[in-house]
Amino acid sequence: MQKLYLIISATALIYLAGLDSYGLYLLIAISWIYASFKDKLIKPAIWSIILFMLGFAIMRLFVIASDGVPNLYYLSIFLIEIITAFIGFWLIKNK
Repeated sequence: MQKLYLIISATALIYLAGLDSYGLYLLIAISWIYASFKDKLIKPAIWSIILFMLGFAIMRLFVIASDGVPNLYYLSIFLIEIITAFIGFWLIKNK
């Protein structure tokens, strides 16, 4: 389950990197995929996903607070980031 979580999160990040052309996103996504094959790296990789997604969610929360309610796409991305972080917490807790 944890390996699948890492690969799905990496795939989503690669998709976002393609939209924004951020090379750093690609590097992080590749590290998550690599970690899915190395048992010693799975837990740190999941923690990095949690921090990464919560960072984005907090940023979006500040934007929502300053600009008001955004469109449905922006809200859905915000919710997906929070759900992804909570799935990571659940995986760490249940390992």
